[in-house]
Amino acid sequence: MEVTVMPNPASVEKQQGLNQVVVNKVQRMVEGKRQGVMETIARLLDEGKIAQDFIAPIGVNLRGKEKQPVISFRASDRVQMTMPEGNFSLHGNAISQISEKMGVPAKYLRELSGGDVWQKQLCATILNEHSGWTARTRVLIRAVGMEVRGVLSDSYRRLNSVDILTAFIREAANQGAVVSDAYMNDTKVWCETILPTPIEIPTRKNGTVIIFAGARFSTSDYGNGSVDMRSFLLNGACLNGMVRESVMRQVHLGARLPDSLALSQKTYELDTQTTVSAVSDLTKGLYNKDTLMQKAIEIQGASEIDVDFDKELKQLVQKGGLLKSEGREVEKLLMNNNPEDGVTGGATLWKLTQGITAFAREQEPERCRELHEISGQLMNRVNQLINNI
Repeated sequence: MEVTVMPNPASVEKQQGLNQVVVNKVQRMVEGKRQGVMETIARLLDEGKIAQDFIAPIGVNLRGKEKQPVISFRASDRVQMTMPEGNFSLHGNAISQISEKMGVPAKYLRELSGGDVWQKQLCATILNEHSGWTARTRVLIRAVGMEVRGVLSDSYRRLNSVDILTAFIREAANQGAVVSDAYMNDTKVWCETILPTPIEIPTRKNGTVIIFAGARFSTSDYGNGSVDMRSFLLNGACLNGMVRESVMRQVHLGARLPDSLALSQKTYELDTQTTVSAVSDLTKGLYNKDTLMQKAIEIQGASEIDVDFDKELKQLVQKGGLLKSEGREVEKLLMNNNPEDGVTGGATLWKLTQGITAFAREQEPERCRELHEISGQLMNRVNQLINNI
């Protein structure tokens, strides 16, 4: 005869009360982020209206002993690129890309470009000198207004990021999700969506974890990352975010672009449509019940893996994942054992990931999302352990 053990009504009621507190907290967070989300989408739309693409040669025809490049550089308040279409200021991302094509240390030139007037002039001089001795090659130059933000391969796949991001948000909404955050800098855009209903995950060593599951989309039109999609987890108790392994990493490489970009308009539209379709399908998959269950199992698994915090943080610093100062701050959070930071219970892999993402909350948006990825990478250890059993 089977005996059914009924849950303690008082415990159930207490957990339901805690869940409602968490739901309210996340709802306030989503509402608080709404203005930033709208500003991100507006910026993407506005910059799309003044974006310009050019196919141009850099370097010279060395065989023909040509010494006069088509593109030259100069400096005033900013380092500039001079093309037949006019003078364009150079973003740091574009300077790094040009440096790599000309065999100049990118970090050095970026530092010069952001320095005093004489440093900017030296940066322009170095680019001109190297340009005169670099074999000619065609590049795609991507500008916003009169600022060049990307100097890319002439095989770079041009995509309409507005259409792709819209498809991601639309499909997430179809699955019952809401946009929880979005951010855009000069060269990249991110967007996170979550289901508004929490998932309770009991763990043996770190208590009950209340997770809001979702998906993150990111892309760059300027060579600062591929079209990328990942599952996104938000710890409701502390609002720590985490992303898992990429389910889509589409590199912007395709056929060689023609001299007239107008001729590639059809390709541009078809490539965008293909990517929109893939993003919609993958978004639906990330909200699939089986996917959500798998993430819950992984969290339980991470709570079963004991770790040495000191050793783990030192390894992350040695491998370049964390700065020394960041490692010390994460260690403080772990030692404080504050439930509001999501770091309670035993010294487990799950607690370590939450220490990192708790630290991420106070960082700049780009670094915050990088730390979300580092935290998610640590979770891969759970699947490796399962596969070895």
